[in-house]
Amino acid sequence: TSTSIAISLLITSFIMWMADRTEAMPLALSIAAFCPLMVTPCATFVFYRQTLEIVAAHKALDEAHKNLSVVHAKLKDAHRDLEHRANHDSMTGLANRDKFLARLSELKRRAGSGYLLVIDADRFKQINDQHGHDSGDRALLAVGQAISGSIRVTDLGARIGGEEFAVVLSGADRSAALATAERIRASVERISLTSADGAELKITVSIGGAPFDPHSRTKDVMRAADGQLYEAKRNGRNQSLVAQPDVRA
Repeated sequence: TSTSIAISLLITSFIMWMADRTEAMPLALSIAAFCPLMVTPCATFVFYRQTLEIVAAHKALDEAHKNLSVVHAKLKDAHRDLEHRANHDSMTGLANRDKFLARLSELKRRAGSGYLLVIDADRFKQINDQHGHDSGDRALLAVGQAISGSIRVTDLGARIGGEEFAVVLSGADRSAALATAERIRASVERISLTSADGAELKITVSIGGAPFDPHSRTKDVMRAADGQLYEAKRNGRNQSLVAQPDVRA
């Protein structure tokens, strides 16, 4: 390195100075010429080893950076998975009750209006009692898929109870709400499932709908939708009833 070269030059200069004051000029010149050759290999070796250490340090830093990137990606995936689990029903993949209530409140805060649909599987207890809970779970999953395939991307489908579902229709009027409800009902009616004992499972749903606006209270909207749902049940099930919008002064 620079320190070694400096020492070599100092030694060489000292020898040349001594040579001027003695008669041993040939020997002094020989030693002066040989001295740098003794120091240079050492300096070269030290420089080479330091270079290798720097290269190794860079490689270790690059590897640590790659590992950190992998860890960061895994943490993002884990966070996304936890967030999804916290907001979605584990069986159907639809939003859970908390996510549903938050979405409805958010729409009203943004001065939004629309319709709420409440959906209930007809005679679901009989499926569980007669064909087992596995058949019941498959039926719920099929209903969830029918709901997901019948609504817009701007709408929210949720499972809010055992066999009870809900859909928040953003900006929909009564005509659009009734059309969506009927699309869901017809899709569920077409479901074809076979139980473990070979029996064909007949699945239908009853649907009730009610409007909401920025002035609506969530519990009042849900009560109105439930009222339509219970009326559909009393009228024979497998049908949709959607309330007229309120007329405000």
